[in-house]
Amino acid sequence: MPEVWLHTNRRAMLLGMLVPGALVAVGLGLLIAGFTQSSTLLLAIGGGLLLFGTFAILNLLYWLQLPRLAYERGELLVYLRGKDPIRVPIEIVEVFFLGQGSSPLPRQRGQETETTNIVVRLAESATEWKQRDVDLRLGLWCESYITIQGAWCEPIGEPQMARLNQRLIEAHREQKRERQAQGAS
Repeated sequence: MPEVWLHTNRRAMLLGMLVPGALVAVGLGLLIAGFTQSSTLLLAIGGGLLLFGTFAILNLLYWLQLPRLAYERGELLVYLRGKDPIRVPIEIVEVFFLGQGSSPLPRQRGQETETTNIVVRLAESATEWKQRDVDLRLGLWCESYITIQGAWCEPIGEPQMARLNQRLIEAHREQKRERQAQGAS
């Protein structure tokens, strides 16, 4: 099971469940009214709202459990294009650092909003990892840099960056020990 290094933005996902939750509540109300009044129209509308709202909530719950970054057996798992991660060999991951960029969130007071992003630098010598197609709403992968949109991951600051880099160092050391053990046997 992968070790989660960076979670998705749980607050945004939970806020996104408000509208589908309201649809479920209205749908239930209409179903109850349809049963008491023997109205097939109310039953149909209520059932439709209930099904749609439930589907939307279940979909958001699925995406809520996917991380942005995880680690598993020598690979950094990058979730920037759907449910299947891009598996990057940990030995080419050099460092995590903070960046800043425009946010996909709505403008505030006419100004474009900015967000703190997470940047993953990959080894330049790993030319096959220079670029990948990703969902541009979630991030960007270009010239050996992976930029993760800060709006779509857990709140990040210096303590989290220190934790990410410390865990990266530990993973590199673990890989080195494994290579040495394989060489000795």
